[in-house]
Amino acid sequence: MTAASKPTKTKRNDLQGIRGFAILSVLGFHFYPNLFPNGYLGVDQFFVLSGFLMCMLLTKSQKLPIFQIFSEFYIRRFKRILPLYFLFILCTMFALYTVFPDTAIFQNQASAGKALLFVSNRPHTGDEDYFEKLSIAMDLFTHTWSLSVEIQFYIIVPLIFLIGVQFKGSIRYGYYAMIATFSFMFHLSSPPTVSFNSVFARVWQFLIGMMTYFISRSRFVQHEKSIRRPEESEENQEDNVRLMEENQDLTTETVDKTANLVTKFLILALMISVVLLPKELDPVSARAFFTFFTGVLIVLSVEDVILNSRVMIYLGDISYSLYLIHWPVYAYVRLIYKSNFWILTGALLVSILLAVIVYEFFEKWYLKQPNVVIAVLVLALFLSNAFYINKDTIQKSMEKKEEVLLTPERKYPRLDEMNANMTLGKILWQMSSPGPVQQFSTENGTEFKILLTGSSYVKNHHKLIIQECKHRATSVSMDDVTGILACLCHFIKKNNTGCEPLAAPHRKIDNGNFSDSWAAGCPAQLIEFVNFVNTTQPDYAFLLTRWFAVGEPYDTNESDLEHDTIYIEMKSQLRKILPNIKKKLFILDSFPRTNVDNIQNIAREMREGKKTMKEINVSLLIDNITSKKKVMTQKMVVKFCFWDISKAVK
Repeated sequence: MTAASKPTKTKRNDLQGIRGFAILSVLGFHFYPNLFPNGYLGVDQFFVLSGFLMCMLLTKSQKLPIFQIFSEFYIRRFKRILPLYFLFILCTMFALYTVFPDTAIFQNQASAGKALLFVSNRPHTGDEDYFEKLSIAMDLFTHTWSLSVEIQFYIIVPLIFLIGVQFKGSIRYGYYAMIATFSFMFHLSSPPTVSFNSVFARVWQFLIGMMTYFISRSRFVQHEKSIRRPEESEENQEDNVRLMEENQDLTTETVDKTANLVTKFLILALMISVVLLPKELDPVSARAFFTFFTGVLIVLSVEDVILNSRVMIYLGDISYSLYLIHWPVYAYVRLIYKSNFWILTGALLVSILLAVIVYEFFEKWYLKQPNVVIAVLVLALFLSNAFYINKDTIQKSMEKKEEVLLTPERKYPRLDEMNANMTLGKILWQMSSPGPVQQFSTENGTEFKILLTGSSYVKNHHKLIIQECKHRATSVSMDDVTGILACLCHFIKKNNTGCEPLAAPHRKIDNGNFSDSWAAGCPAQLIEFVNFVNTTQPDYAFLLTRWFAVGEPYDTNESDLEHDTIYIEMKSQLRKILPNIKKKLFILDSFPRTNVDNIQNIAREMREGKKTMKEINVSLLIDNITSKKKVMTQKMVVKFCFWDISKAVK
């Protein structure tokens, strides 16, 4: 063969460009979800690219013994993925313990453990929905679900491939198409959380990537065969892999490049339009569209000015680092600065800069290391993560605990610390002028902290909570000051007759025939509510109060709450309290206010039969105050759970 007749080798830089397009889509969806609601489709592109890579690696080693096929495949993929992944988890945990609020630690320790074991895609409860986590931006590892899906697919893909190589031609395509069809049907028929997270609901996307490799390979004419040893070609290939696949030196036929180029531009234009569309499309249709046409883009290997541009190729190079790094950066900024557009944009640029640094100084380095070095590095990072994630549990297990013996009669802790024989055990009494009175006891619990906060209603309802908690508390304390109770890890109770945690009365209250002298001290108690919640740091909080202040007349009217004094005060208190509650706040809905004077008439009116029961019931309510309370509390807790007493007693 003459020099003139030798084909020119073409590196598939367009695959890196597709990867760059995918990571841009994901970044747009995470940082600007209202502008790019369909950007999540970039992950679907990653799955197709990953399937292409897996098929390429397995094809190259298919003539080796079965054990070696498996070992070659797993060594190459784990060498690519694990070092950076485990380093990311370790650095994120360090940031969690140092710069993130304490309220984020508990949830992320659990999430980090799942990420470390590649089970972040396990079925989620309603409280753990992926898109809800994105909106809250509190779970620093929620985006690792896609890596979990891929690693889990690694378990079954060699078997799928080894069966497939037994078939030839169209039968092989039919085999892969059949499995993909079953997977897609499972995707369609499953609940959203399953179809999104399950590896079996994603198999069809990986298989489309695998089929694109077979189609591409059939269109490539290989004019020269490599004489390099397998280990030499592996080192060369591993130096060029980015995120989900490796690039391969392939030689293309000079087919109708113009037609391919036009088709490629049309597909790219459609896909870019979908990502830029500010309206969310049907997820199933959009996902099928992106998956199929990503495969078409791979088959159309002709170079183009978009995917083969230096910018897109380099974005593809750093896409793995960028995918891992960007979410914790975004979560921190979102948590501290909310949704400020310019600060989010700055965080995006910082994410890209960090990804460049990691790619240039860590990724390139470890991809050149021998397998032994990688194995030691991966093991060291894994063990460091396992210890760092569970450091609190390990530290607690090493502490000496005082054994507390509970009598058979005692099924739950008592805040009055009364023993079964009606004697007082070890109680520490503390008195200071003008108060409070405190008492402490020890219990055995290790689970959540639950906080009860409010007015005298806390004293009325605390036993219900304690009975539910049973003997899980590690300590019990009573402090008669502000109306707060926390249980499980700590029981702490504070109480004042009627002061509310969210607002203080600004006008004379209607307390029936009872004293209202306590109301004057309520403004000073607001800060104590905040300080106590901050000190306790509960997992769950219950707000129980009578809502005197909420029943005051509007400053203007119901439609102008944003300028209402009480509403503003309630919002201010919630903003101070919520960051210190790790999981959820439950707010007891307002009780109906009773017309005390009409209570004495109930028996007489029933005996006379002049009024129906409904009319008697209505006469007992002070409608204007009750309605005002309903409006205020429901407006305030629109995103929180409510406990409506009227429903609880039915």
